Amino acid sequence: MSVRVTKLDLVEPAVVDAVDAGADEILGIVYDASSTAELRAEARERAVAAAHAKARLFAEAANVRLGPVVHIEDADPDVRRFDDTRPAHMGGAVGGDDLAPGQVTISAAVVLGFSIAR
Repeated sequence: MSVRVTKLDLVEPAVVDAVDAGADEILGIVYDASSTAELRAEARERAVAAAHAKARLFAEAANVRLGPVVHIEDADPDVRRFDDTRPAHMGGAVGGDDLAPGQVTISAAVVLGFSIAR
């Protein structure tokens, strides 16, 4: 059974009520944001910018010029396949760094492929 509480200040009373009603196991509490889509879009923009900056550093270190993007792939950090060993840039987190109650972190990851210009 799951319970959805839409007001943050009612989470604790809902847990207490569930235990009082006989619940002997709570598998977890998940916090979500009503603006997840907008936050995910912002995180994706940050991930692309971070991947581009990292690629520029690599190109500079290799003494080549970074060409245009030739491949963009969303690498959803929440749905990574167990056999996916390709690196993805996850520089797009939006939200807090800790696991404080009520705090939600929305992240995004991207794989960018660039051409090399000489």
